[in-house]
Amino acid sequence: FNIEQFWDGRASTLQEQAGGPPLNPIEMASKSWGDIINKLDKDPVLKKDFLAVYPQGFSGERITDAIAEFEKTLITPDAPFDNWLRGDEDALTAQQKHGYQLFKDNKCATCHGGIILGGRSFEPLGLKRDFNFGEITAADIGRMNVTKEVRDKLRQKVPGLRNVALTAPYFHRGDVPTLDGAVKLMLRYQVGTDLAQKDIDDIVAFLHSLTGVYTPYQPGQ
Repeated sequence: FNIEQFWDGRASTLQEQAGGPPLNPIEMASKSWGDIINKLDKDPVLKKDFLAVYPQGFSGERITDAIAEFEKTLITPDAPFDNWLRGDEDALTAQQKHGYQLFKDNKCATCHGGIILGGRSFEPLGLKRDFNFGEITAADIGRMNVTKEVRDKLRQKVPGLRNVALTAPYFHRGDVPTLDGAVKLMLRYQVGTDLAQKDIDDIVAFLHSLTGVYTPYQPGQ
């Protein structure tokens, strides 16, 4: 559902994305795929199940393929907003409906559209006001790290908003702890406006309506 993976889009496929975290020193910190394979080889149940699908055995390519296939099951349909779109007028509260109207009126849907309400483009922070990054880091440079194009400096992938109420903290730095704060920041720097707190609350209520239902994958499905 995303045009590219990671904030800067450095991975073009789910499989490529899956190869990043295992070798990242901050995340899983494995030193090599050989190191990872040695660990997996010690789990007889996992090894048996893996060989049933990949008879050739463990390799970096096959491990990331398996992870990517699992990631494809991580979908959460049947959020209240989905049910409302299907015609159930009672699926959203009056507050959430007003929040959705504000979401559209303030052009949030210009970038946050599509099936996951985002994930389709790279946009800069600070369209209406200069965004104060403080000390600019490599992560702030964003898409330019990948394309090397000056026009992509400070552009980040527009995140999808499904389940956004569950995914704090926000933005590529993870330095905004609440949805309330994230909405205010986006309105101020991307739209160039400040809304009343009641309107902020209504937009946040709408964003909560994007929390879907996850049905875990069962073998044999």
